[in-house]
Amino acid sequence: MRETDVFSETWTFFCQHCSHIWQDEYEARHLDDGHGGDAVSWRHRGLRSMPPWAHATCASCDGVMVKVLPTLPLQR
Repeated sequence: MRETDVFSETWTFFCQHCSHIWQDEYEARHLDDGHGGDAVSWRHRGLRSMPPWAHATCASCDGVMVKVLPTLPLQR
């Protein structure tokens, strides 16, 4: 597979249990297999990872009812 594009993406997460909101950065590496197929490989903090929306867990309460939102600026 040949890497075609690499994007740094910021994702916003919302815990439906404790209402904690946070953002985290992921790297999306788009790959081309040379036969018309493509795939995306994800990295988080430099390590291979699942996509941001898979198995998200709240950093505040360890809850698993986490919703992935479009990137929005955090208001403090």
